[in-house]
Amino acid sequence: MIEFCVHQEKFAVPNAWEELTPELFEGIMGDMDLVTKGKLSPGMLQIKHVCRAMGWNPRSLARAKNEDTMSNLAWLGEQVDFIFRVTYPDQDAALQDLSKDDFIKAKKTPPERLDLPIARYLSKLDYKFVLNSCFCVQLIPYVSIQGKLYPGYSIDTGFNQLTCSLTALQFIEARSLLGCNKEMLPLLAAILYHPGPYDSESAHTLAKSFERLSSETLQSIAFNFSSFVNYLFSKTQFRILVAGESEKKSLITTGALESLYNLSNDGLGDISTVEQMNLIKYLTILRKKLIEAVQSMGSAEMPVVDIAKNTGLPISLIKQII
Repeated sequence: MIEFCVHQEKFAVPNAWEELTPELFEGIMGDMDLVTKGKLSPGMLQIKHVCRAMGWNPRSLARAKNEDTMSNLAWLGEQVDFIFRVTYPDQDAALQDLSKDDFIKAKKTPPERLDLPIARYLSKLDYKFVLNSCFCVQLIPYVSIQGKLYPGYSIDTGFNQLTCSLTALQFIEARSLLGCNKEMLPLLAAILYHPGPYDSESAHTLAKSFERLSSETLQSIAFNFSSFVNYLFSKTQFRILVAGESEKKSLITTGALESLYNLSNDGLGDISTVEQMNLIKYLTILRKKLIEAVQSMGSAEMPVVDIAKNTGLPISLIKQII
């Protein structure tokens, strides 16, 4: 939280995705649409987030023409560092020699405000702001359509354990829609907010009702899910499932439905059972099968290069597994 005092009274502004309310989250998503269209700067988006969190009207503040007020507001906006990440050419090549702490600071802070010796050099590079789309929290816990509530999937990281209520089929079908055009967003939302046992056919039917949701809500749902997927495959043990750089990366990215139904052939239940399997259990099984496959090929003295071709995993990771 960004904490500050006004007349000896303490206030705080959320400075992490995990700290946002649904209203603050959808507000940022609505502003991001304006940023994408070139109608709003990243800096102004950060200021508007501060105003929403504090219940201030930015237009009224601007009309007041109080230099101290505007200066303080600009300072608060600069402290908001969770929405964007700064990217530099050649996959941040200029940052590679920085310490871990300085690297994190350089990714969060524009070079003009960076208090590091390298800042002047970085400011001359063609850097860009990109949305920080990696977090593990459900920010749209439910949606309301014509007075009916549809609870969303749950995510819990309590006690250092990750749990999620999504089923394997639900996750696979929703993930296949990421990056789709806006016309498909009601279907994505219907899949993720499907009541009761998940069923593909009823999700398609339900999508017609989800067309009534606002574009901001639909985009927020999609971004929330996309960021959770990014978290799963970059911050957890499941990153091994997308570790390859070749076209055939892994079971989770190529033939996801086939890999799911293969579990039925492995004796883990009939088709309906594996479809309703919990997501975390499903990914854990896939990870276990992939590791066992690599170890089996290693035991058979298959060359590491050939194992890499078969699995799509980097050679360095294969050597660690073996």
